[in-house]
Amino acid sequence: MKKLLLLLAFSVALFTGCSGKKDSQEFHIGFQLYSVRQDLARDFYGTLKKVSDMGFEGVEFFNEYSGNTPSQVRQMCDELGLVIFSNHVPFADMMSDIDKVIEESRILGVEYITFPYMDVPSRPGVNPDRFKETVKAIGEIGAKVKAAGFQLLYHNHDFEFAKLPDGTVGHDYIFSSNSSENVQVELDVCWADYAGFKVDEIVRKYAGRIPVLHMKDYYQEGKLDSDPYALIGTENQGGGNRSGGRGRFEFRPLGKGVMNFAPIIEAARASGVKWMCVEQDDPSAGARDRFEGPEISIQFLRDNLPAK
Repeated sequence: MKKLLLLLAFSVALFTGCSGKKDSQEFHIGFQLYSVRQDLARDFYGTLKKVSDMGFEGVEFFNEYSGNTPSQVRQMCDELGLVIFSNHVPFADMMSDIDKVIEESRILGVEYITFPYMDVPSRPGVNPDRFKETVKAIGEIGAKVKAAGFQLLYHNHDFEFAKLPDGTVGHDYIFSSNSSENVQVELDVCWADYAGFKVDEIVRKYAGRIPVLHMKDYYQEGKLDSDPYALIGTENQGGGNRSGGRGRFEFRPLGKGVMNFAPIIEAARASGVKWMCVEQDDPSAGARDRFEGPEISIQFLRDNLPAK
């Protein structure tokens, strides 16, 4: 009997190890599917399976399903053991039909609905008054989302860290102007670092209000004369390269760029972060495909995240 129990225990351990997914770490490890957007368009289910096989516990969509319905997407992810923990939904969609957004979110089973991007005319460094109006509207959407049983998150880039005329940092204004119940933080660590801020300090500042971190790395050489985000989404032969003036910017897998993740991870432990979400907007130059970077990044997290 003892031999049988030992054999069963060994079999379970072997199966769990081969699955690639671990629940022994303090954080859940997720993946923003924008990183493999072209692959999804070519082979939606096959791409999700690759993401699952890499060991990611959950995925964050970007409101694109390659012709599939939210019900079909949910079924596929359930089959593959992927939690759909969040979805990036364009602000225009939230403003035009929040009821539809909420219904689709309910079908997908997300916990978070995330504001992904602020258009140029609404940014704090471009039009402070319009920025404040947009922030107020975000809060109103957040209240509706909260009443429906979800949590609204705001995902930053670098431009939110511009200062308003009174000296307030735009990113701070978003959250100081709205309650923590209505608007919480999904911090993109790469863009906060690129903007010149100490990421671990931001994480600690929003302790209890920052359930998700977007984990990405980058490399910068020289000084750009334009915002590197302006070229994101364009397909070029240089992978993640963005050039401007005498400078160069490139997205990198975790641990392969300029970021120092140790203090960020420690701050995340102390601040109640639940999900470490890998994102690499574009591959590094020379990468074999869009999966190479995420594979390196998830292994970096496995090696560096603390155990429960």
